Amino acid sequence: MSEKRRGNPPFQFRLDPELRLAMEKAQKEDGDESLAGWMKRVIRKELQSRGIEVK
Repeated sequence: MSEKRRGNPPFQFRLDPELRLAMEKAQKEDGDESLAGWMKRVIRKELQSRGIEVK
């Protein structure tokens, strides 16, 4: 029996330590609960500024 993956597949990439620290600082300043949530919000905002709407 094969296991089916639930939810969205993970997206992995490497971050320079300085970039990660800066992102974590921004995340905390913005009040986001997680770095992943902050990244999704920032990316959605950027896409919206380009006229690309995402659910």
